[in-house]
Amino acid sequence: MNSPAHRLYAALRHVPCDNDAAALRPGLTHGDYTSPTRLALEGERIFRRSWVCVGHDANIPAAGDYLVEAILNHSVVAVRGDNGSINAFHNVCRHRGHTVAEGRGNARRLTCPYHAWTYDHDGSLFHAPHTNGVADVEKGQLGLRPVRLERVVGALFVNLDPDAPSFDECHPGLRAELERWAPSPDTMALAYESPVRHTANWKVSVENFSECYHCGPVHKYLTDNIIDPDSYDVSAAGLVQRHVVGGRDNSMTQRLWHIWPNTAMGLYPLPGVGMVWCIRHMYPRSVDESTYQYRWYAAPGQSTEAIREYAEHHANTTGAEDAAIVSGAQVGMRSDPDATNVLICNPSHGVGSEHVIAYFHDLVRTAIATR
Repeated sequence: MNSPAHRLYAALRHVPCDNDAAALRPGLTHGDYTSPTRLALEGERIFRRSWVCVGHDANIPAAGDYLVEAILNHSVVAVRGDNGSINAFHNVCRHRGHTVAEGRGNARRLTCPYHAWTYDHDGSLFHAPHTNGVADVEKGQLGLRPVRLERVVGALFVNLDPDAPSFDECHPGLRAELERWAPSPDTMALAYESPVRHTANWKVSVENFSECYHCGPVHKYLTDNIIDPDSYDVSAAGLVQRHVVGGRDNSMTQRLWHIWPNTAMGLYPLPGVGMVWCIRHMYPRSVDESTYQYRWYAAPGQSTEAIREYAEHHANTTGAEDAAIVSGAQVGMRSDPDATNVLICNPSHGVGSEHVIAYFHDLVRTAIATR
């Protein structure tokens, strides 16, 4: 196969991450975060070709449940059918192009609000008013256009390239690695979700996740009460970052994975609750705005209320601190677009190393260069 997604992942697999050497590395230019032209190119060469997580089984647990997510200007709807299967579609009516669903909800069928064309959960056209006797109206040819969807430990990943290689081809071994740690997706329930507006480019949000260099100056509650920043270990390979950090309680080691290009998931230590599964998404909305979506899930025996209470506290402390700090970075880069970021790569001092950001930048550069 020679689809755009095949070409992308073939190129990305050859990008190495130096998890050993201490060095000063040049990062992306400030203009790479402030140019609408650059974001449009990233939309074409990254987000139209990569596996992007839009949610989790637990977000749409019942038949007829659906969720809508925007991947830049591409709206995708995922819906659970009566047989329990989940399908994804371009959220675009085949008649005149209106979206057929918004947000999240439950519907016996998906009905376009413009002219009431109605679709079953498998995307097939159920009813199109006033088309009886109209030549060439074949319902079998006018269903919603499908989007590739794969479930990985319950997470719903989509790829806008219909001929993309499978998730496992793109991330060999990752599914089994995640299954070692993630709670069974069939037992998980959504406890809380917190979409945070970042007035910053999506790459700034990813990079802020990718290091704990800022944790001491920015996240006092987190470092004093939850994690031991001196234990921080971060590495990357095969399009995946792996973060391991001990907790102030020695039994609560935090494990995080960041999966190219904009999804993070892992186990977070919550006092009084234990290790809680959380998925973070860094969705680009415009050149200087992104949505940093936290979704927290409860496993059997865990208190949904306790998780919700902690998640709200997290949103008001660490989450709000991150939102403020990335906004400041965006302001600075917008005022000096010709400068280049500088990255401190010092893997033996995990808490202060930005080497996985250097790797992320190399992946971005490679993706942009891959036609």
